[in-house]
Amino acid sequence: MNEAKQSSLDDPIANFSQAISELSARQAFNLPAQLRQQLRSMQTSCPICKIDFTNESSIIVAQIVPIELGGPDDFSNCFLCCERCNRRRGTSDLLSLGGAFCSPAAAPPLPSHGRALGFSPTDLIQRRVELLARSANHWTPHTHNSMKSSVLKHLAKRWAEPRFRVFAHHTSDLALIGFARRSGDAQSLAVAKVLTKFQGASAALLDDAVSVYQIDREHFLPLIWSLIELNAFMVPVRVPGKDAHPFGSEWQDFWPDHVRSVAALRSRLRPGHATRAQQIRRCPDARRALSDKPDALRKRRKSAARVERNRSQRLALYHQKRIEEASQDSAYAVLEARLLSLQLS
Repeated sequence: MNEAKQSSLDDPIANFSQAISELSARQAFNLPAQLRQQLRSMQTSCPICKIDFTNESSIIVAQIVPIELGGPDDFSNCFLCCERCNRRRGTSDLLSLGGAFCSPAAAPPLPSHGRALGFSPTDLIQRRVELLARSANHWTPHTHNSMKSSVLKHLAKRWAEPRFRVFAHHTSDLALIGFARRSGDAQSLAVAKVLTKFQGASAALLDDAVSVYQIDREHFLPLIWSLIELNAFMVPVRVPGKDAHPFGSEWQDFWPDHVRSVAALRSRLRPGHATRAQQIRRCPDARRALSDKPDALRKRRKSAARVERNRSQRLALYHQKRIEEASQDSAYAVLEARLLSLQLS
C-alpha cells in the first residue's frame, strides 16, 4: 500500500492532474451586505435573461471577469444575475453567452474611473474591457519602444475572444499543458486543444474532468504564447519534484502578475520589481508583433536587402583574403578550383 502511494506521488502527470482539479474549484467571493444592497438598488432585472428581480433568494452576485480568469476582486467587477443564469454561465467569459454580449470592434479606451455603472449587455461588455486592463496575464510581444496605441490595439484584438484558463508546468525535463472542464466555454477549449495537438503535444491523460498534454521543452514557450494570443489565462502549476527552478528564472514567475499600466507591459518587466531587474529577468520573449502598414513593409524590405548586401560583401572579402593567403603557397590551385566549383553550383 505504501509503495503504491509513493508511486502515485512520484508520477508528475498524476500530480499535475490532481493540482488542476484542486485549482479548478470555484473561488468564493463574498460581497459585503452594504455593497450588495447598493447593487440591488441599481439593478432591477438580470442582464442575461431580462427576468425581474422579484425573488430575493434567487439573486446572485456575479463577476464580469471571473476571479478564476484573473479578474480583480473589487466592487467594479460585480453585477447581479439570477441563480439560473449564474449556474449556466459558471466561470466562463461573458462573450461565451453570445447574443447581445458581443465584443466592441473599436480599440478600448483607458479605464474611466468614477463614471456611473451601467448593467445593460453593452455596458457590461465595455466594463469587461476596462477590467481586463486591470486583470492578470496579458503580456504582449511588443517592445518597450512600441506606442501605447499599438499595445492597446493588440490587446483589444486578443480580448475580442472569450477568455479561458490553461494550466501549465515546465521543468528542465518535463513540459505539461492542462485543461479542465470548467476552464471556459467549450468552443474556446476545443480550439485550444486542437492548437496544442497541432504544435506537437501528445495526450498524456484524458478524462471527463481534466485533459493533460505533454510537449517538448523547445516547443513549450511558443505554444504558451500561441495560447495567450487566443486569450488564454495562464495558470502556473508547481509539481513537487527534485528539479526546481530559482525564483525569477522561469515564465511561471511572470504570468500571475496584475499589470496595471501600459508602461509595465511595454517594459516587459514584472510590476513592483523594477529595482530587482538584474535578479528577475524580463518576461520571456514572444514572436514580435510586426506592422503590416506600407511604410513598415517598405522598411523591412530595405533592411532585408541591406542585410543581404552586407552578407555578400563580407563573403567576398573572406574569399579574397583566402585567395591571397593561398597564393603564397602551393595550395592556391586547389582553393581556386573549389571557389570555381562553388560559383558553378
